[in-house]
Amino acid sequence: MLNQYFSADRIINHICKVRVKQAGARHDRQYIGRLAGHITEREPDHPFYKLTPPRRLWAAFRPKYRKAGLNPDLFALKNAIRTLREREPGKAWVVALNHYIAAIRERVFNGREVSFSPPTINAEPKRKGGHEYRALSRFEVDDNLILCLFANYLRDSFDPLFSASSYAFRAACNGRIPTHHDAFEAVWKLKVNSGKLKLYVAECDIRGFFDTVDHGVAWAVFQSAAHEVNLHPRAELLFRAYLDCYSFPRTVLTGAEPELKRRDPKGVFKWPESDLAKLHSTNPRQLRIGVSQGGALSGIIANLILNEADKVVKAEGVRLGAEIHYYRFCDDMLLISPSRKHCKLVFAAYLRKLTGLKLIYHDPKRTLIYGKVHWDHKSKSPYLWSGAQWFGAVPWVQFVGYQIRYDGLVRPRNESVAKQCQKLVETTNQLKFGLIRQAKLGTVKATGMQALTSLQARLIAQGVGRIKGGETGPRPMCWAAGYKGLDQKPFIDRGLRSFDQARAKQIQRFDNIKLTFGSGVSRQSNNCYRPEGFALSYVGQFINLGGQNLIQHPWKPGILKERVKAWVFRLVKKLADLRRH
Repeated sequence: MLNQYFSADRIINHICKVRVKQAGARHDRQYIGRLAGHITEREPDHPFYKLTPPRRLWAAFRPKYRKAGLNPDLFALKNAIRTLREREPGKAWVVALNHYIAAIRERVFNGREVSFSPPTINAEPKRKGGHEYRALSRFEVDDNLILCLFANYLRDSFDPLFSASSYAFRAACNGRIPTHHDAFEAVWKLKVNSGKLKLYVAECDIRGFFDTVDHGVAWAVFQSAAHEVNLHPRAELLFRAYLDCYSFPRTVLTGAEPELKRRDPKGVFKWPESDLAKLHSTNPRQLRIGVSQGGALSGIIANLILNEADKVVKAEGVRLGAEIHYYRFCDDMLLISPSRKHCKLVFAAYLRKLTGLKLIYHDPKRTLIYGKVHWDHKSKSPYLWSGAQWFGAVPWVQFVGYQIRYDGLVRPRNESVAKQCQKLVETTNQLKFGLIRQAKLGTVKATGMQALTSLQARLIAQGVGRIKGGETGPRPMCWAAGYKGLDQKPFIDRGLRSFDQARAKQIQRFDNIKLTFGSGVSRQSNNCYRPEGFALSYVGQFINLGGQNLIQHPWKPGILKERVKAWVFRLVKKLADLRRH
């Protein structure tokens, strides 16, 4: 079965995806150059460019009619290779492609040993202007191709072993791959269908999950799962090679951090070293710990390890005869039960299992009085999901980027709203200051209207996709598509309206710059700026079912018990606020 995943068609499909992605990145880099009237960048030195036909030949193979979600460039390239490979077998790129496919298959199936080169580490700031960085991995081209196809094989092989409560890195079911929208939908339906039934919620966040995975644990759970599904004999070699090519102490702390220090003397790759030392009872720098963030197999390793914790949740719920609702998306989990006692007991069993798997989690914090400090807690002890003004009651639950209120009202996470507004500013700054630099050279050929229309189209595509006449809802690969679960639910539209205001503000800000434009860029018409309208707004992507009504008339199951006066609650809250300050 592994042979099917490394067939010529699958290898070509992967090459096409990477080639189109490279072309898109190059197109974005040349954005300002096209408006300025010149492009100085040379052809990228990427090996897949030599394995595919020149881009000018793709046009004849583009789809006649574009469908939603279809990448026309990817469609055209696949068709071009499929046709031209048979029609012109002597072409240099065809010969090179056939040799490459044979070399990949030889390396996967016939080599005595399999190894992968250590990935290159890219330092990504966790916060803008901060000095803490994430270690993101980038593998060599050939290694990445093998790992991606091998990951598809493992995902399909192991998927029957995983719990239905797990939503990340799953294989397609009935032609659909589960997403975070499905996880959100399940939690929202549970709350809506439960009515006024009390629900208690516990949350757990694992500290630096990918950076703290123990290789011994990963290898053990892989072997256990492999025996259940009868994997191909070469699978163990490939998986072992993936573990061996990376460890956080060697690849990041020893290899990449010195380079980071040269760029940012205060920069660090955050790692819970002291807690790992306590957990492992030895110096963690001498151990093989951590799997690469961005590696194709890392998500599957996450599911293999945390599936052991999923089993504990199910077994403990059965043992207690409890009603337990459990949801996990990679290393983010949510535990919900109508019984505080059962929720607490099952949550404790889950945490014990994490320790047994050599994973570190943030200590769960209890929310006595709901306030802003509640959102600072990474892990949360069981709390009442309710709108009651009562000790331990919390109105909102946050999961996979959404926030769900006790009465079914939903909204995007506040951090996501802030990040998207910042991206609008960054996109505008990129064009504004890029053209100002070009103007100093006297090379801006685009008209002011061309530049303004181009920015407007870019901001719209970034937020709601490239929508044409008659289409409704967000297109793929845009911000709104990441929150399509809002559609046909009661939601708060304040954040969405702030996006529309921010977008209009950035367009006005760009229109006010003092810059000498040219007479126009060839092959780009002098389009007139048009108002965006409701169809292109963020709010216009979703149908809001009663959100405003819930905001104005929220359901509250009760204020306080009769024997406790309201002033007691206010006094305790005031004392808690004073203590924090």
